[in-house]
Amino acid sequence: MTGQPEPRDLLMTAYRVLGRSLNLHRNAGAAVRLAVPALARSAVLVLVLDQQALWWTAGGTDREGIAAPAGLPSWIRSRLTETDVIRLRPVPFGRWALPGGTEHDGHGAVVQLSCSYQCRGVLLLLRDPDQPAFTAADQELAAEFAASVSRAVTAALLYRDQVQLAEQLRVALLPAPLPSVAGIELAAAYRPAREAHRIGGDILHVESLADGGALCALGDVCGKGIEAAVAGNRLRKSLRALQPFTSQPLDLLNLLNDETFDPDGADATQFATLLIGVVRVVPHGGALLRLAAGGHPPPLVVRRAGTVQVQHIGGMMLGAEASAKFAEAVIWLAPGETCVLYTDGVVDAEGGPLGAAFGEQRLIALLTDYAGMPAALVAERIEQCTSDWLNGADHDDIAVLVVRAPHPQDAA
Repeated sequence: MTGQPEPRDLLMTAYRVLGRSLNLHRNAGAAVRLAVPALARSAVLVLVLDQQALWWTAGGTDREGIAAPAGLPSWIRSRLTETDVIRLRPVPFGRWALPGGTEHDGHGAVVQLSCSYQCRGVLLLLRDPDQPAFTAADQELAAEFAASVSRAVTAALLYRDQVQLAEQLRVALLPAPLPSVAGIELAAAYRPAREAHRIGGDILHVESLADGGALCALGDVCGKGIEAAVAGNRLRKSLRALQPFTSQPLDLLNLLNDETFDPDGADATQFATLLIGVVRVVPHGGALLRLAAGGHPPPLVVRRAGTVQVQHIGGMMLGAEASAKFAEAVIWLAPGETCVLYTDGVVDAEGGPLGAAFGEQRLIALLTDYAGMPAALVAERIEQCTSDWLNGADHDDIAVLVVRAPHPQDAA
């Protein structure tokens, strides 16, 4: 064809252009535009996936569309279902129906794509009646070009499925919304380390109890990303399964450790720090929080006077020993008082003018300023101040759970 580029130039351009993106529609549109006029007067790419037919055209008017496979012209459907090893077939002179209700009067070639990953496809290369027929060299070039298109389509479909899988996994691993518990305020903040994936290894779990109050857990699985998130989700599921048998925090920690400990394990995700608590309303106002700890940073208790008490509990990390020892403490919250549970991603957050850790003392100072404030406001301020301190720097998973005994004046 007059004015067509050298075969090597076309293939190098296809390699460069089709390798720029993992977007299916962008690559498909680029493929048909590259084929015109280098290989044909009109090019059509047809893909069948997910029980739908997608098509793109170039030459004359660039178009794309979607339809049921049964709506494709019969001659295209027959090419899509061919299973023999001959991938390129000539298209004789004639008037050929195209997707979208248009037609082309001429001849050309049809190439079956080799993108077998959840997809069938063909590339139609059509010339006008006054143009020369495809030579052996043209056919070889068309086949190589179609192979580049096949690779681009396959890569785009793989990427699409990976993105969908990651989103499904993210939704499944996100902490559930906090329940509403009569007489107790609950609020949380959650920020994974790998925010592009929005999947973290911190454990944040709260569920209401049939006899009143709530069971809550906050922890940190060693490691980051999907592996840590899966391990944390496994602990949450185990906790939910064990809860009908006992709601004693210390018993629950021991049972979870029995499941987690693996003497032959080498993965970091078998280790976790964890706080498990049961909070219940106290008659005449206030709340009682019974906490069991396994190597987790100490809770901070914000009293009505604005003082902050560091509640050291101790205990060993889960998964470290079969006979790990855990510790327990009981915290009484007067009306308006708060207990803040957090993971080490808060205090270890590095930033500020000197790149220092946010630290326990800054967190205590922040809680002093917000003594008596609603739980939701406290959780929001901790997340915001930590984020400001990081100033966009990399960080560990961050999780905060705030438990507050409402003050009667809050309802006024």
